[in-house]
Amino acid sequence: MKTAYLGDLEISRICVGCWSFGGGEGSYWGPQAQEDVDALVREALDLGVNFFDTAFGYNAGESERALGHALCGIRQRAVICDKTPIMTREQLEHAEDFIKAGLDRLETDYLDLLMIHWPTKDRELLIENLQALDGLRKKGMVKHLGVSNFGVETLNIARDLGIPLVADELAYNLITRAIEYEILPLCRERGIGVTAYMPLMQGLLTGKYRTPADIPDMRRRSVHFNAANNPQARHGGPGFETETMAVVAGLCALAEKCGTDAGTLAIAWLLHQPGVACAMVGCRNAAQVRQNAASAGYALSPDVLAELDALTADLKAKLPRCPDLFLTGEKARVW
Repeated sequence: MKTAYLGDLEISRICVGCWSFGGGEGSYWGPQAQEDVDALVREALDLGVNFFDTAFGYNAGESERALGHALCGIRQRAVICDKTPIMTREQLEHAEDFIKAGLDRLETDYLDLLMIHWPTKDRELLIENLQALDGLRKKGMVKHLGVSNFGVETLNIARDLGIPLVADELAYNLITRAIEYEILPLCRERGIGVTAYMPLMQGLLTGKYRTPADIPDMRRRSVHFNAANNPQARHGGPGFETETMAVVAGLCALAEKCGTDAGTLAIAWLLHQPGVACAMVGCRNAAQVRQNAASAGYALSPDVLAELDALTADLKAKLPRCPDLFLTGEKARVW
């Protein structure tokens, strides 16, 4: 397994996204048995996949608990990223206890990487949160700090505070390329690794869905799709469904020509982008871990890379330049 660095953290270029861990009936990804989590975590580590991404908000802390259980006795083999919501001023008075609750759920006494999950537009509250987390870094509870869904202005706030960030976790994939305009170049310039989430666009880029009607409402909430046809969508726009599904069809055709599958091409394209440290891919079982790990080693020729860029250029130009997939304009949360 190829690796990359976030600061001095050596991580695998495939990260196991743990959103589904600890899920039950009615959760976003549905139930996931602990024995499946245990098996896939051990398979990942055996394959050299050492990076695991969870969050306080994933299944109300059950994702952290499931990951902690799976890593019991082998914690030292893993690099754990956890993400905290913005703390209120009342919570900030007890920030150490707030973050320690996450450590307890993970059954560990330190985090390799801690991120703010989404920024707030309350600039002063954002500053206070960044300073609180930096204080925990200085105490040793957290080795490194990162951010998630931070744009140029919020990254500048952290820089102006003198807070060292090693990663920015952002939505990035073949049909979600907004970070290429400003955020990705800025991260490259500052040595901030981009950890890319939704590399398969929640299954769309595997080719399993061929029409918008095939896609469950909860996975069709993004700006790519017509909000008028989906009560779950909040962006209010008409979407770009024809262009989006044309990319999926073209990706599947190119994958067949290359003798591989669409998901492998999508992950490989992502890992060929300068500045991208890893692809954060959700996994439900050991077989999916093996498939994702294999994708990291797939070499794309310059011709195939050029075809993929050309295939997605029209959609990139039409989509909003802000990488918030679910809200646009003044409501967008990435700034």
